[in-house]
Amino acid sequence: MVVDSDINSIRYSKVEISDSGIIERNGNSIVITIPREQIRQIKLCYDTMAKNPFCQYFLGFTLLSLGLIGLLVTFFAGVHGNSPAHAEPGTFVFPLVPAALWLMIGAGIWLLMGIFRARYHLWIYTETGIRKIVFDKTVDIGEIRQFIRKAQVNFGYEIDMSVLEKNHLPS
Repeated sequence: MVVDSDINSIRYSKVEISDSGIIERNGNSIVITIPREQIRQIKLCYDTMAKNPFCQYFLGFTLLSLGLIGLLVTFFAGVHGNSPAHAEPGTFVFPLVPAALWLMIGAGIWLLMGIFRARYHLWIYTETGIRKIVFDKTVDIGEIRQFIRKAQVNFGYEIDMSVLEKNHLPS
């Protein structure tokens, strides 16, 4: 649902569009402000939220692989009685190596899952570069479409919504 904050602007999710520019908000605080005179092009996109997806994939895959290999080696060493973590009966020994390997596996899975988390956002091409303004992850695409159309009609912004046609989302 599009929320009108006042007559001069419209707001949906974290994004506020007015005649003077586009603002990303986090609650009541302003995160990013882009003045209208700096905006060259606006495009609605849907992709991963990772800033460097290749690096994140490489690091996640490396952590997951090394963690699994290390856990298998530790398991087979323990099965054959070559485990360095032998303790006297009745004493407690914390298995530090397997715990670290499990942490590596968890971190690797978390990094890999982060690549596949995608959201809708506005890519705003300005004089100085590209800015990304992100919608919440629980937004409705119909409401985003309504919000963008209202911004186009009320303030004259030209926003490329071709991603909606590529994803075959009906109007």
